[in-house]
Amino acid sequence: PTDDRAPAWFSAKADRHFFGHGVFSADGKLLYTTENDYAHAQGIIGIRDATDGYKQIGEFSARGMEPHDVQLLPDGRTMVIANGGIKTHPDSGADELNLPDMKPSLVYVDLATGDLLEEQSLAADLHQLSIRHLALAANDTVVFGCQYRGPEENTPPLLGFHRRGEQPVIVPAPEETQAALHNYIGSVTADAAGGIVAASAPKGGLITYWDVSARRFLGSCELNDGCCVAPTRHKASFLLTSGHG
Repeated sequence: PTDDRAPAWFSAKADRHFFGHGVFSADGKLLYTTENDYAHAQGIIGIRDATDGYKQIGEFSARGMEPHDVQLLPDGRTMVIANGGIKTHPDSGADELNLPDMKPSLVYVDLATGDLLEEQSLAADLHQLSIRHLALAANDTVVFGCQYRGPEENTPPLLGFHRRGEQPVIVPAPEETQAALHNYIGSVTADAAGGIVAASAPKGGLITYWDVSARRFLGSCELNDGCCVAPTRHKASFLLTSGHG
């Protein structure tokens, strides 16, 4: 809250746990949360009433496993979901239970009808590239950041671009920078104009920058344990945070 009211706390159902990020509806009255129905190994998007203590009033399938991030497209009714594709269960702690056959996906859902509008999966040789974080950029471009769960010696590209009706485009950084990312993107965001994206790599101590229209790497800067990135009000300007203060 921005005033003196205490924060509002709420919990997932007994057979669920939260998985990552949430997003408010266009009018701010609903909160959508990413959740794990771990008994049935499926991702769920919870619906909560933001005007009534975030009481849960519904849910729908994320059409994939391990939804981690969600965003609303500018039309206010299309949700894009980043399904990481990794199976977990509270009884197994932090173990990831399906790495050999994990299936990450990028899913679009119509919130008014619940219909699946589009589903995109990565190429077979990238099936261990867990789709984690989303940013909305210019021209309804969805930018997604990934974390690789395959052999450590591999250094696949970690940042992708997608527009409805097209194929996802995964873009590598220059070879030396790509290796320095340590197969882990921690957050992505677009600048105020939507033309540049910042993607953090906290394990590598780097913040990378990407041109949305050209789908290309622009450069990077060092920031030890830098993870959270956010736009400012100015074009090509970002706020960056470090876990070391």
